[in-house]
Amino acid sequence: MSVYFFVFVALGGGLGCFLRALISFLLGNHSPWPTLLVNLLGALLIGFFLRFVESVGEETFFRAFWIVGFCGGFTTFSTFGVDLIKLFQSDSIFYCLSYLLLNLIGTIICIFLGFRIFSLFHG
Repeated sequence: MSVYFFVFVALGGGLGCFLRALISFLLGNHSPWPTLLVNLLGALLIGFFLRFVESVGEETFFRAFWIVGFCGGFTTFSTFGVDLIKLFQSDSIFYCLSYLLLNLIGTIICIFLGFRIFSLFHG
């Protein structure tokens, strides 16, 4: 693996982190829902990008920038965990379970939707 792979990961990750922070800022940083939004959008994009890479062959730098870098920087499992613990500690069991299920099941559904959206455009 060349140094360029890591440069592309860093550039994509920086862009993904920037957009995640922007969304959190615009939607209110003190709520778990921006994290849900970026995780679901990121899953949709990963599904789309994975199908794209499969259709064109192994595109190492595309994968490095968009999948590993951008989507990895954009989505956030650790913040999801912190949000979940905060909801649990605040005795909001309904919101805690809703948030957990929306993240887990929603992510799987969004990856599948990303696959389907690519299929619609690619034929």
